[in-house]
Amino acid sequence: MKLLRLIATMALFLIASVGAVYLAPAQARPKQNERIAVFESSIARQGRLVLHGSANVGLMRALILDYQRIHPGVEVRYSHLDTQDIYQRSARSAAAQERPDLLLSASTDLQIKLVNDGYSQPYRSPQNQALPAAARWRDEVFAYGYEPVVMVYNTARLDAQRAPQTRSQLQKLLREPAHPLRGRIALQDPRDSAVAYFIATQEAKLLGNDAGPMLTALGENQARLFKRMDNLLDQLSSGEMVVAYGVFGSYALQRIERGAPLRIVLPRDHLLLVARTALILRDAPNPAEAQRFLDHLLSARGQAILAREAKLIPARTDLPASARIYPDLDPNSTTLRRTPLGLGFLVYLDEVKRRRFLQQWRNYLAPDSAATVAAR
Repeated sequence: MKLLRLIATMALFLIASVGAVYLAPAQARPKQNERIAVFESSIARQGRLVLHGSANVGLMRALILDYQRIHPGVEVRYSHLDTQDIYQRSARSAAAQERPDLLLSASTDLQIKLVNDGYSQPYRSPQNQALPAAARWRDEVFAYGYEPVVMVYNTARLDAQRAPQTRSQLQKLLREPAHPLRGRIALQDPRDSAVAYFIATQEAKLLGNDAGPMLTALGENQARLFKRMDNLLDQLSSGEMVVAYGVFGSYALQRIERGAPLRIVLPRDHLLLVARTALILRDAPNPAEAQRFLDHLLSARGQAILAREAKLIPARTDLPASARIYPDLDPNSTTLRRTPLGLGFLVYLDEVKRRRFLQQWRNYLAPDSAATVAAR
C-alpha cells in the first residue's frame, strides 16, 4: 500500500509539473530556456493560434490577453524568435516543425521576400483596408505598427545638455579631443542580426554620402558591437555604455519603465520608422483564427493597446492623439521616414549586394580595431 501511495504521489507530481508549462492567461510566461509563452484558454478550448514574433513576449502580452477576453476559448502559443529564424522556419517544408499561423516581424525585407516567394496567403477585411496604402502590400503583408530608430543615452553618464539631438551633433561629440565616448558607444552588428542589417541598409540609403563619415567616426571611437538589442541595453543601463545608436524605441521605453536611467532621443534631422509587419502563412494550420487575430491587431482597439503596451507608433492614422506613445512626435513631420512596403526591399537581400554592403560597412567602421562584446 505504501508503495502504491508513493507511486500515486509521484504521478501527481509529474502531472502537475507538465501542467505548469501551460499557464492561465494572466500568468503566461516563457518556459525555462525557451522564449515561448502558452496563453491557455479560460474556458474549454475551442481554437488554437500559433504566433511567431520578433517582439519579446512582454511587449505582446497585453494584446494577446485582450484578444482572449473577446475569444476566451482560444489558446495562443507565442514564440519569440529572431527575424532570421522566423523567415527560415517559415520557408522550410511543413514537416520540419510546427507551422505558425501568423508571422510578426520587424525585418520588413524578409517578410516581403516570403510574400514574393509565395509563402503567404491574401486576406482582405475592413480592418486591413483601413491602413494607409503604404502600410499594406498585395493584401498579404501589413504594417501593424512602426518602430522609431532612436539614439539612447545613460542619464547618469551623460548630461542632457550634451546629449546629441542630431547625427551631426553625435559626430561632433565623437570627434571631441577628450573622446568622451571612446569604447562607450554601442550599436547592433548587421553581420549578426537580420533586423540590424535591415536598419543599416535603410540608414545608409537615407544618409547617402554622409553614411561613410558617420561609420568612420563610430569606428574611431571603438564602437562596441552587439548581436542582440537586449544585451546592448543591459550594458547601457548599467553605465558600461554611455550612448547607443540605432536602437528600437520600444525596447528602450520598456527599460525606462522598469527604472533604467535612460533617455531616448528622436533624431531631429530624420527619424527612420521601421514597420513591424504581419502576414498569414500560406499553409497556416488555423487560418481563420489568424485572420481574426490580424483584424484585432489592426483594429482601433488593438492599435491603441499596441501603442500603450508595445510602445509602437500606430500604423493606422485615424486614432486619437491619446493613442500616441511619443506625444512630442508630429505624425505629419517632414523628418519622418516610414518604410513603405514593396519589392524595393529585396535589393539588399541579393547575396552579392549583401556581401558588398557588409564589406563596405566593415571598411568604414574599421571593426578590427573595434571592441566586440563577448555576448556575440
